[in-house]
Amino acid sequence: MKSNYPLKELTTIKIGGPAKCFMEAKNEKELIDAINWTKKLKVKWYVIGEGSNLVPSDKGFNGLIIKNKISNLEVNKEKITVGAGYTLLDLINKLNKLGLSGLERMAGIPGTVGGAVYGSAGAYGQEIKDRVIKVKVFDGIKSFWINKEKCNFVYRNSIFKTKKDWIITEVKLKLDKANPKDLTKISKEIIKTREKKYPPNLLCPGSFFKNIIISEIRPMTLRNKFLLKISEDKINYGKVSAGYLLESIGAKSIKQGNIKVADYHGNLIYNLGNGRSSDIIKLSNILKDKVKQKFGITLEEEVQYI
Repeated sequence: MKSNYPLKELTTIKIGGPAKCFMEAKNEKELIDAINWTKKLKVKWYVIGEGSNLVPSDKGFNGLIIKNKISNLEVNKEKITVGAGYTLLDLINKLNKLGLSGLERMAGIPGTVGGAVYGSAGAYGQEIKDRVIKVKVFDGIKSFWINKEKCNFVYRNSIFKTKKDWIITEVKLKLDKANPKDLTKISKEIIKTREKKYPPNLLCPGSFFKNIIISEIRPMTLRNKFLLKISEDKINYGKVSAGYLLESIGAKSIKQGNIKVADYHGNLIYNLGNGRSSDIIKLSNILKDKVKQKFGITLEEEVQYI
């Protein structure tokens, strides 16, 4: 366990003050022991993966940050059981070699398997929720498996975002058989495409705001007013991209301190260096206000604040 560990070293946006304590849990027992330790001492705790969608406070975290590094992997024909701390890209590369299809188009999404399940991640027509059989969680008292139906998966959301004390430790997935070379080729092409938007050295948390699902806009009068302002060609699979709305209000290149919106994509917010979470919050609120004024709806962050 380490003391006063800089949170910016644990996030892809490289922001955040020090965590009072930090440790890595390489298996379920270590994670459970760490959480039990915090309970005895009445210390706050928070579990992270690769930190790809996190924006920690400039003040840091007055408690224990636990990095989930549970990375076991069992393969049984088309079914796999994988630790929540397994890096998503590493898993996809492994599955591609094994000729197991279902996640190959998600290559390049940063983070861990647990993080992908937590945020119901997806890309290019594939969603991890479509492959989940069940998920193992620790609720602070006991470990148990829950079936996919109880995960309440919807677009970029799940039960795990509301049950903050539930920690994902393992995931069981069902894949399909396919040609390993074909899968590897698909993943490589998608990574090339993603790197045009997210260069490897870019200090960012990925897409900042969630896309808008038309069917979820309430009340109906608001939905109808919104649709009158959107051309049909901007609606894909029942969604309108947050990037389109942001670009419509002139978000590109807007700056707040050392935090900037990319000049080529309205939904990409990044750290120019020495950025602060307070500036991210200010910039986020400015953008949300502008979208609300023009379109009548409120954007919701895809990132998580600590």
